[in-house]
Amino acid sequence: MYIYIMRHGETYWNKEGRIQGSSDIELTDFGVDLAELSADGFQRDGIRFDRIYTSPLIRAVRTAEIVAHKTLNGDIHDKQFFRIDGRLREMCFGKYEGLKLKELKGYDENIVNCFSHPALYIADETGETYDEIYARIDDFMQRELLPLQKESGIENVLVLCYGTVIRTFLSRINEIGLEDFWNIRQPNCSINKIALEDNRFSSVRENILYYESEELMHRGIL
Repeated sequence: MYIYIMRHGETYWNKEGRIQGSSDIELTDFGVDLAELSADGFQRDGIRFDRIYTSPLIRAVRTAEIVAHKTLNGDIHDKQFFRIDGRLREMCFGKYEGLKLKELKGYDENIVNCFSHPALYIADETGETYDEIYARIDDFMQRELLPLQKESGIENVLVLCYGTVIRTFLSRINEIGLEDFWNIRQPNCSINKIALEDNRFSSVRENILYYESEELMHRGIL
């Protein structure tokens, strides 16, 4: 079976270059267009999904719904086929959410470390640690994805989430250390094809894009 791990479309804070994290920010009109183009791309490639998982935040749910309407082998309103899972929520950056990435050096060293030396980042009570996001994605992989191998009729699964969450998945699958966490590029609506066979995840192809926008690829890393 194959698992497609996809990032949401562009949001207003992506466009402004702000840290989003757990903040619930809407898609821009262009973000909706990217989701539509991605759904069309899946259709052209003959990819249909037997199950779709999405985080509860609106940018992920909206993108997942757009893709589901064209590619889901089932009813989008049926929880058997379209599931919202809190383990897929974006990493919470607490008090730092809303800050502009280009202006981080004007703030404290801790938030700079978060994206340049993540092992040195210390989350306070308003945020989340790297260990915490690794733990919930590990749990999702072990307790949600692995059991799908035993269900008949499941060939393709879509997981709709966020930049940091995708980096966590790929770090585990490709055995990438935390020091290289932010070297993994994931533009809006990027798609990563993962094979799952005999309880083993392996990367087939990463950063699939069904659109062309050189400018967007360098915007909104979170």
